[in-house]
Amino acid sequence: MKIFYLKKIIRHVLDQRAYHNKNDSIYNILFLFIITIMILGGCEKKESIKIGFVGDLTGSMSELGINGRNGVLLAVEECNASGGVNKHLIKLITKNDQHNEEQALKVDQQLIQEGVVAIIGHMTSTMSVKVLPLINKEKMLMISPTTSKLSHLDDYFIRLIPYDQTSSFLAKYVYQQLGLKSITIVYDLSNIAFSQMVRDDFTKAFELVGGKIILSQSFTSGIKIDYINLIRTLIDSKPEGLLIIAGALDTAMICQHIRMAGSQIPVMHNGWAGTKELVQHGGPAIEGIIFPIMYNKDSQEKSFIKFKKRYQKRFGHEPDFASVYAYEAALLLINALSESINPVKLKDIILKQAKLDGLQGEITFDKYGDAQRKTSIVKIKNGKVIVLD
Repeated sequence: MKIFYLKKIIRHVLDQRAYHNKNDSIYNILFLFIITIMILGGCEKKESIKIGFVGDLTGSMSELGINGRNGVLLAVEECNASGGVNKHLIKLITKNDQHNEEQALKVDQQLIQEGVVAIIGHMTSTMSVKVLPLINKEKMLMISPTTSKLSHLDDYFIRLIPYDQTSSFLAKYVYQQLGLKSITIVYDLSNIAFSQMVRDDFTKAFELVGGKIILSQSFTSGIKIDYINLIRTLIDSKPEGLLIIAGALDTAMICQHIRMAGSQIPVMHNGWAGTKELVQHGGPAIEGIIFPIMYNKDSQEKSFIKFKKRYQKRFGHEPDFASVYAYEAALLLINALSESINPVKLKDIILKQAKLDGLQGEITFDKYGDAQRKTSIVKIKNGKVIVLD
């Protein structure tokens, strides 16, 4: 009920009550009723703030999308439980991009039409690259937890992980610490914007320190893969090491087929496959695999330990890097909303703040919204992730 009309009704009831008789039961009842309305809703209820989340929730990249959604959901629930943002509750609207470019455009358009102030997503670089023109045209802030492409651009896109610094970090470690001088690369074309970027960056960094790329072989996740011929091609190139740029399930399958073929070639991946699915599906075949991480599941940071407990209680399993980065993306947005709920101002607020106290240390942002955070090299040993450097 609008305050203007409520005041008129109150004035009328009070006048009638005074004119007739203060003890008139009908007007007393009306008077008490209006007082109750004023107490319960005297101040108009503030509208909720709508934010969107998009990721693959059903396809081959669904673990990434589901865990990302869970991280955002937890942050939103905790914010609302503490009173919301300046007494505005947050309403999370979730969409499934199905890891399909046209679907990604469709659901982003839907979120914009539904009045969200910002979108958290997408969870893969290929989807983010596809929707960037729409995001910029609509001046809709998008914060991606896991996209590492689209750096050094003055746009409406902010990332929680760096432009693929992990590739050069891994290349130097492989050559200098492991002594591997030649590498074959196998990469997934279903997330081509990301996988080709990692391939190119690793190749450049590896050759810069003196290494050689023997072969660069592609495949497409979701399409029937002839693993026997793929693995034969990789092994026959006779590299000293193999780099896999793919999701957890595909990485696990490639490792299994390599070991079944009798090869003990050292294997590494770029971090994309760093989820619990890798261990679940890879088993002994992934023993010894190394990869770079910016997320340490065994971190002793107090904020992370507390988050981990809350996440496990809420969803029944441990968080992974997607959960953590998405939670941090939501925190970044909520912090900005505390200064203004005007969608037009959110980008500038975040760039001005320039940092976020993340769950595993400080994250800084440059003038383009590109993030910087610590990177480490880890190894799978006895089914567990061990930090090497």
